[in-house]
Amino acid sequence: MTTFCANRYAKPSARPRRLSMRRSQPAPVGRERPADALDLAMQVVNASPVVFFRWSASPGRPVTFISENVVQWGYQASDLVAGNPAFGDLIHPDDQPRIAAEIARQEVSAATGYDLEYRLLTAQSKVIWVADRTRVVRDADGRPAFFDGVLTDISERKQQQQELSDALKQQKQLNKRLEEANNQLMQSEKMASIGQLAAGVAHELNNPIGFVHSNLGTLDGYIHDLLAIIDGYDRMLARSGEASLYEDSIRQLKEQHDFAFLKDDIFNLLAESKDGLGRVRKIVLDLKNFSRVGEQEWQEADLHEGIDSTLNIVWNELKYKAKVIKEYGDIPHLFCLISQLNQVFMNLLVNAGHAIETQGTITIRTFRQDADTVCIEISDTGKGIAPEHMTRIFEPFFTTKPVGKGTGLGLSLSYGIVQRHGGRLEVDSVLGRGATFRVLLPINPAQKAAIQNPEISS
Repeated sequence: MTTFCANRYAKPSARPRRLSMRRSQPAPVGRERPADALDLAMQVVNASPVVFFRWSASPGRPVTFISENVVQWGYQASDLVAGNPAFGDLIHPDDQPRIAAEIARQEVSAATGYDLEYRLLTAQSKVIWVADRTRVVRDADGRPAFFDGVLTDISERKQQQQELSDALKQQKQLNKRLEEANNQLMQSEKMASIGQLAAGVAHELNNPIGFVHSNLGTLDGYIHDLLAIIDGYDRMLARSGEASLYEDSIRQLKEQHDFAFLKDDIFNLLAESKDGLGRVRKIVLDLKNFSRVGEQEWQEADLHEGIDSTLNIVWNELKYKAKVIKEYGDIPHLFCLISQLNQVFMNLLVNAGHAIETQGTITIRTFRQDADTVCIEISDTGKGIAPEHMTRIFEPFFTTKPVGKGTGLGLSLSYGIVQRHGGRLEVDSVLGRGATFRVLLPINPAQKAAIQNPEISS
């Protein structure tokens, strides 16, 4: 039988190999060779979006392994293993202190790992969010040897969370605006109710005031007539030789009732009564002017009349501690909603009175700022406004008054009313020396608004 050498050029001493006629058998299914299994595992890893890594707990914390799919972020695995760039430099600078603190905690404790979310910088300097799930591999002595982890890109989820957060924030802002609008509506309704009450009171008072005033006028005439008759008696009694039998009795009666004093004082009383009724009638007129119920249309109005009416309404708040000085200039009638401007004047005057703690002065100035603008200034010598409050003074619900003393809506409502008139509400203040509120109003705001937006109605 002929023997075949496996290698015809082999050395003579080499043992010849027998040729086997058996076919090679494939490896059983499920029993791949270790190298094949590792290759398959790496293919699965690199095909997934999750990046696997291992870095050593030795000094410098070098990366010993990172999956090839890190290329999705613009990096090469070989470069990262070589430390170019360092793995820690991939972390966003703002997040690095937090991650370093967590790693340090892991190293000094018996913790088994951590789950964190932070930002990474891609090779193109794009910021992405990742979820880092890392487990600590410890040596026989329990010291950290390696940190094995996976990084998952969660940028899309973070963007959705941010969009949801923004939507919730906008919803909260909308709810806040709705709440402010509701409170302002309640305040407006309250002012409307006060205005209706004022109009009702004015109507109820006007009738009795009218007939009392008329009666006093008639009584004045009657008393003049009676006194004229009495004067006639006096002249008759004074004639010599015509003394009456009742002369002594008449004189005695006049002295008993102090007729001389009554004669002088009765007209003083009538004058004071008429003056008092005149004041009441003025208050009634001011109430009607202040409320202007039913007058919600833009019309020309006298601001001085509105200020005077409002001043009389709030006078009880001011008269005990403030001297009011009027410095009215020559200003034209304004095209406005006078009832709303009266509310602005009321809020500013009441606030000025509250700012004066003991005794002070409130000065009301009006003048023409320019050809199209008038200015109303209300100044006080009160305690002033702190600098840190100046930027918030017109915010709804902001108040420096004690609880129960203010709603924080007065200036906010006033600001809105002035804006509706196309004007500005400004404030200057020196702490401890007082404040000046300045209302700047265009002479024809509604006409200007109609030109800018024809859909705006009065």
